[in-house]
Amino acid sequence: MFKALAHPMRIYMLEKLRERPWCVCELAAIVGVDKSVASKHLSQLKAAGLVDDERRGTLVEYRLVAPCVLDMSECAERTILGNKRARLEAIAAVASPAPLL
Repeated sequence: MFKALAHPMRIYMLEKLRERPWCVCELAAIVGVDKSVASKHLSQLKAAGLVDDERRGTLVEYRLVAPCVLDMSECAERTILGNKRARLEAIAAVASPAPLL
């Protein structure tokens, strides 16, 4: 599952799928990639059990089946950014120590 979440485009696709089911062609247009590229990303998300698809003739529509994964990715992002901010503040404090009084 974590490998499937490793690409920002796949996370963006999951965020769009949280809104409603989308066909591959619509998601490809929103993301700005070819349909084949979107299909490949969606197939990885499906293999991870995060999305499911429904075929209607030649149209394949995807839907999010594990919305909780987006909460987890948002939590991970906040934690990573918080840790980076703390390290930068520590470096800045060492680089410019407070003046002695």
